[in-house]
Amino acid sequence: MVNLVVETKNGKVEGFEVDGMYKWFGIPYAKPPVEELRFKRSVPCDNWNGIKHAGEFGNRPYQFATMGGIGKDMKTVPESEDCLYLNVWAPKQAKKSPVFVWIYGGANTVGEGSDPHYFGESFTKDDIIYVNFNYRVGPLGFYNFSIYDDSFDSNCAVSDMINALKWVKENIEVFGGDPDNITIAGESAGGTAVYSMLSAPSAKGLFNKAIAQSGLAGNISTPKTQQLNIGLFIEQMNMKKEELNKLKTMPIEKMYSAAEYVYQKNCDSYPGILIAGPVIDDLIPMKPWEAMANGSAEGVDVIFGTCHDEGSLFYNMKMFPRNWDQVEKMLALSGCSEKLEGLKRLYKGKSKKKAMMELGRDRAFWADYIKCIQAQCTHGKTYAYRFDFVTVLLKLMGLNATHGSDVGPALDIYVGALDKFTPKKRIDRIHKYMHGAWVNFAKNGVPNGTLPMLWEPYTDEKRTTFIFNNKCSIEYNPGHEAFEVWKDIKIYD
Repeated sequence: MVNLVVETKNGKVEGFEVDGMYKWFGIPYAKPPVEELRFKRSVPCDNWNGIKHAGEFGNRPYQFATMGGIGKDMKTVPESEDCLYLNVWAPKQAKKSPVFVWIYGGANTVGEGSDPHYFGESFTKDDIIYVNFNYRVGPLGFYNFSIYDDSFDSNCAVSDMINALKWVKENIEVFGGDPDNITIAGESAGGTAVYSMLSAPSAKGLFNKAIAQSGLAGNISTPKTQQLNIGLFIEQMNMKKEELNKLKTMPIEKMYSAAEYVYQKNCDSYPGILIAGPVIDDLIPMKPWEAMANGSAEGVDVIFGTCHDEGSLFYNMKMFPRNWDQVEKMLALSGCSEKLEGLKRLYKGKSKKKAMMELGRDRAFWADYIKCIQAQCTHGKTYAYRFDFVTVLLKLMGLNATHGSDVGPALDIYVGALDKFTPKKRIDRIHKYMHGAWVNFAKNGVPNGTLPMLWEPYTDEKRTTFIFNNKCSIEYNPGHEAFEVWKDIKIYD
């Protein structure tokens, strides 16, 4: 049995007990990225003497957008550059327990480990140790200013993720965890983070299994996408490229409006562009599907998937193209105008709104997810899914199985607003199926056990895809028509 006071490699931490489980919050895993470390990759934290009380969440990262309930309008813990902390939930009797590490989403712009939607009690009830951690977002974490000034580092947020996973690998045993049975998982930007970790040579060996929910593998971009987004940021800051050094010492608050402008308005200038994210550099040397095809994640078992209606939310938020004129501009700016007729044929017969929702889904999520799953399926057991379950409220809103609607079922977190009006037995059932699959996968690398039918691994021959819904099913090679059209289209690349 683990004690509440445990000795990590940096020093002792004291947790607390709630309802028969142990928790340690606000454990530092890296030095505060402040002063000369602003815009630098994170480095491991210093050792400390005595016992550090781990009873409260650490500061959350600076948030660079408001997102209706998350981001800057969520009142949880203080924002600070000093934010590189992680949290551990553990069964009281943990001993060589499987470890599940969650990486939050938030469009690379917001997010925090102290968000109640990402708490870990449901995993501890299944004898799994759960960890989440903060990483820097927005300009502090994802803007690659090094393309203009090499005194800035690229992929600062990616370095945070790697250091957090190194800490887990090196320390989780003293919390009762098995360092040789670690699963990483994340949704949206967190799913992109999972693809990043599967591609990064310095993350190799830090985990054994991975789950990417609605990750945007194409958001791991070449410098061109970064240049376009950063150009808008610099313009809104009324700065010149030669003045970027001023960012190192100015108050973070002065960056808010420019960063939020990029998040909300970049598609006005560049339809179909994704928000600034991880960049290809020495940490991530190539696109995820290229890296995995070359064996970057050899031996890692994975679950990759998307939601059926990924595009509906972003269409309504005006973050995806909303008409064919914008699609034509997107293709022209990307040097592939010849692809327009093929896209029009693909979405022929659909209303403009429906066509644009599906086009955005396929561009941002579907095509690149298929590239990744095809790349990894010969290097480890690989499971594909699509989430089709729709709550009553999401259907009434016209969003259907939209982006993020699989997070609650996967983590077994009940989301009051979204679950409202839907019969509880339906919500309970989808939670049982999806959370149960994630638990079984974390324990033994196979998602089966609570599912109503066998979920087979994805192979190039069968391309088996599990469909989560009121009545689950299996499809083979779904969406292949869209993939064939999109697989060679490169947007702002």
